[in-house]
Amino acid sequence: MAINMVIAFLLDLLIGDPPIGVHPVRLVGRMLDAFEGLCYPMKRKFIGGLLLVVCSLCCVSAVMIGLWYLMPLFTLPLSINVVLIILLFFLFCNRDMVREARKIKRYLEQDRLDEARVRVGRIVGRDTSVLGKREIIRATVESVAENVVDGFTAPLFYLLIGGVPLAYVYKTVNTIDSRFGYRNERYESFGKTGARLDDALGFVPARLNALLSLCATGFSGDVFRTVRMYVRSHPSPNSGVAEAVFAGYLGMALGGPSQYGSLEKEKPWIGENRIPDEDLENPQLILSAIGLYWRIVSVTLIVGVVALTFLNLPLLFGLRG
Repeated sequence: MAINMVIAFLLDLLIGDPPIGVHPVRLVGRMLDAFEGLCYPMKRKFIGGLLLVVCSLCCVSAVMIGLWYLMPLFTLPLSINVVLIILLFFLFCNRDMVREARKIKRYLEQDRLDEARVRVGRIVGRDTSVLGKREIIRATVESVAENVVDGFTAPLFYLLIGGVPLAYVYKTVNTIDSRFGYRNERYESFGKTGARLDDALGFVPARLNALLSLCATGFSGDVFRTVRMYVRSHPSPNSGVAEAVFAGYLGMALGGPSQYGSLEKEKPWIGENRIPDEDLENPQLILSAIGLYWRIVSVTLIVGVVALTFLNLPLLFGLRG
C-alpha cells in the first residue's frame, strides 16, 4: 500500500482537490443533507443527530468495504492499484489549504483587506467581516495548524489501523462535525453526537501529531513548553494541541476572542507573543506557518511509509501484494 499512498500524496501536491461532483467528500455532504432532512424533524434532536451519524457511517462503511473487495481487480505491476490511489488522493487535503493560505498572505501584502477577509472566511467558521490584519493572520495560522491533523495526520493514522474503510469513516465523522458541530440553537443537540465522536477519533492522532511536530522542529524547547502549558486551555481537546505547536514555533499567541455571527466567543489564548508587536501584522508569519506545515507533513509521511513497509499494517482491510 505504501507506493500507492506516495503516488496519491504526490497527486495531491500536483493538482490539489479537483472541483468535481463525484468527489467522495462532496458525495458524503449530499448524503448528510439528505439524512438531515429526514432526521432533523424528529422531536428529540439529540436522537435525530445520533441516527444521522449511525446511518451515515453505515452507508460509508458499506461502500468502502465493497470497494475494498473489488480492489484486487485493479492491481497493476509493482503493486500499484488504481482504485486505491484514487481513494487515497481524495482522502488527503494538503495543497488546497496551503494555496488558500498563500492567497490570504498575498492579499495582506497588497493591503487588500476586504478580499483577505472574504478568503479567510472560506477556511474558518467565525465572522471575518471585521477582522484586522493581525486577526486575519492569526485565523489563517490556526486553520493551517488544525488542517495538519484533520487533513493528513488523522486520515493517515486510521488508514494504518483500518485501511481505506476506517480512514473514510474518520473523514465522514470529521465532515459531520464541520457541518453540524455548532453550539447554536439549531445544532446544539442535533450535532452533539458527531462533535463528541470527532473529538474521540481525533484524540490520539492529535497527540501523535504533537510528537511528530517535535521531530519536525528539531525538538524545539519552545514548542515542547507551549504544548505542555497550553494543551488543556483550548475548549476543543484536540485543536489546542496543533495550535500550541504552531504558537510555540512561531512565537505568537493563537486563539483569543472570536466572533461567530452575533455571538462573541471568549476562547483562551494559546501560547505567548514572543516576537515584536509589529511583527504580528507581518504576512510572512503565514509563510512560516506553511513551512512548518510541510515539515510536519513530510515527517508524518515518512513515518507512515515506513510503518506500511515494515509492519503488518493496516491491521484491518489491508491490500497485500
